[in-house]
Amino acid sequence: MARDSRDSTLAQVRLLRLTGVRGAGNLRAMGIRTPGIGERLRAALGADLREQEPLRHHTTFRVGGPADWFLAARTPDQLVQALRAAADLGVPTFLLGGGSNLLVSDEGFRGLVVRNAIEDIAFDGTTAQVGCGADFLGFIERCREESLAGLAYAAGIPGSVGGAIYGNAGCYGQDIGSRVIECTVCMPDGNRVETLPAAWFQFAYRDSRLKREPRALLTCVLQLERGDGAAIAIEIEEKLEIRRVKHPQWRIEPTAGSYFKNLPPGFQAPGLPLSPGTQRVPAGVLLDACQCRGLRVGDALVFPKHANILVNAGQATAHDVLALAEVMKARVRSRFGVELEEEVMFLGVKPDVRATAAQYA
Repeated sequence: MARDSRDSTLAQVRLLRLTGVRGAGNLRAMGIRTPGIGERLRAALGADLREQEPLRHHTTFRVGGPADWFLAARTPDQLVQALRAAADLGVPTFLLGGGSNLLVSDEGFRGLVVRNAIEDIAFDGTTAQVGCGADFLGFIERCREESLAGLAYAAGIPGSVGGAIYGNAGCYGQDIGSRVIECTVCMPDGNRVETLPAAWFQFAYRDSRLKREPRALLTCVLQLERGDGAAIAIEIEEKLEIRRVKHPQWRIEPTAGSYFKNLPPGFQAPGLPLSPGTQRVPAGVLLDACQCRGLRVGDALVFPKHANILVNAGQATAHDVLALAEVMKARVRSRFGVELEEEVMFLGVKPDVRATAAQYA
């Protein structure tokens, strides 16, 4: 996971790993603190709307407090309607994908979380039209069934297809952005549904234009190529085995994946290897040099087999995770004079963890 991106996450939370957050400046004035808003949302969105939904149930980290309201949108129309209703009522919104690559505040989210559950998949020759809420590995397996190659290298990256697009997920020098033909999106307020070509997204290393100009990803069209189904299956299993050996299995050891981004191009330190494909110094290499494996704050733990992966070793809180990350950053800053940048996104109001981190320095 040190070489790839994870979803949760405004994944499309990614969330932007589809993510769009709206009205964040008024969080304290909204949500359950505003009488009548819940009833009006329910009138607009129906019985599927949930109240006080624990977000830890919807992220691979299994951390986070409740959302005031939560809706799983299973069609583009339902997702657009939810965003419009929230905008009309002035309710902050967050669009959630597969819930990977995301850390949620212990206080939760004061507003409406809309999970992108658009999961339809259709093939036409070597192209695929995919709902952006579809599970990424599930889609890769569907490609194998159709003998379509091009994404097997990414087997094991958790999250949704939309989350992968939001963060331009990839590994081994490849990424999903190179497969995108076009995406159908809408604005965070549910207005102006449009189909945008791949060039609009300005895909770069673990990055897309969506991080700067949020849109809700509805569906996408991806370009694949004909391959041998048996060979594709072998590659998928090889990549999954690599992850089983080196990375935590998030259903057993909850994690958001690689916590920090690899270093920018041009950063060099004597004796440090570069990541294959990207030619960047992996963050995990610096963290290993700073002896971060096994560090623990509360129930937040640096995975013993990979210094750039944090796991929830029991009942970890967001405060635990943030404090542990700060300890790791401080060690790298002290030794290498560089500031690590988080790859995992944070939803909610960040607590001040300096005092906690100082106890573990």
